[in-house]
Amino acid sequence: MLFDCAVIGLGLIGSAAARYLSTTGLTTLALGPAEPDHWETHKGVFASHYDAGRITRILDKDLVWATLAARSIAEYPVIEAKSGIQFHHPVGLLRIGAVADDPEDSLDQTAAVGQALQVDFTELNPDEMAQHFPFLQLPSTTGGLWERGDAGAINPRALVQAQLKLAATQGAMVVRETAVSLERNGAVYTIVSDQGQRYQATKVLLAAGAWSGSLLARPLALDRQLRTVALAQVSAQEVERLRALPSLIYRLDRDPEVSSVYSNPPLPYPDGRWCLKIGGMLHNHYRAETTAAIGEWFRKGGDPQEVAALRRILLSILPDLQVTQWGSKPCVITNTATDYPYIDQLDENLFVATGGCGAAAKSSNEIGRLGALLTEKGTWTDALPKDKFAASFMADEAAFGPARRLYR
Repeated sequence: MLFDCAVIGLGLIGSAAARYLSTTGLTTLALGPAEPDHWETHKGVFASHYDAGRITRILDKDLVWATLAARSIAEYPVIEAKSGIQFHHPVGLLRIGAVADDPEDSLDQTAAVGQALQVDFTELNPDEMAQHFPFLQLPSTTGGLWERGDAGAINPRALVQAQLKLAATQGAMVVRETAVSLERNGAVYTIVSDQGQRYQATKVLLAAGAWSGSLLARPLALDRQLRTVALAQVSAQEVERLRALPSLIYRLDRDPEVSSVYSNPPLPYPDGRWCLKIGGMLHNHYRAETTAAIGEWFRKGGDPQEVAALRRILLSILPDLQVTQWGSKPCVITNTATDYPYIDQLDENLFVATGGCGAAAKSSNEIGRLGALLTEKGTWTDALPKDKFAASFMADEAAFGPARRLYR
């Protein structure tokens, strides 16, 4: 069968793109592996949506990112209603920063973007922060932006499941295999999978995250940062005590190990546990030099030193937190040279939608929609500026500055 279009990669962005393409009347192949059953022995592709918690919010100091989020969040109820799968937890979000203007993360600049997009949020001074969130222990110099409405958390696993369920219902062929090669012969692309199957399509949308460059002769400029998140399992009583806790984004002031953290309040995990999750940005993080290094990172479980730093910070923010068991998860962040996702045409009928920059889970529906629209139409038709999403190619590792710690 010759498909009109094929989506390679079925994470958060690819699954959204497959759903949108399946509504266009184009025959659509959605190709990507399922989550591996046994991480420690899996030799194939990994992804970072294998989790139950990601923050979601509109507030951002960048108007483009805020717009992508606002459009995506507006679609959450539609996706949930049509799929019957619940993934959205509107628990609110608190963005914490220094009261004084910080050029790296200005609360004033973020508030201005929120006002422009008519976001439901409140600016809080230090006294108001303590009044609303007495269980948080923060420096007296910190203020916050408290976003309500639909801000809070999403379950990324469930969102992918919902998108693929709808794509299949709408006629897409969902194939749980990994693309290992991509070649064009005239007007037709041939995709070979890890199962030895061959699929042909007239158009291809590449949405394979950190693995996106592995199918291209000219690799994309992608900085693959290796991260580890900490999970704090809590009791039902602790879940109730922290019921008013929103998701958090907190830029730390002069912490020796971590520049900023984010967290979700306790959320249900598939095995019945309730876990509070915290992740962050190390000053000196690992970067993957190869896709093989990413696989090794997932199999080994990440960095215990990063987990220790995150545990320390979480207990400093929530000093009364009662943890029944600690856990962790490795993940990978795919940064681009522009700090925006690549949504672009790479070759004749070959398109890309990838590079979440650590901020795309909440906005994945819109990023996937824009990738699908570009693939369908062959031209950029959205009001957002096309140049923001132009793809860059890797000429040199130095394109991303100091190498940090390479993980080979």
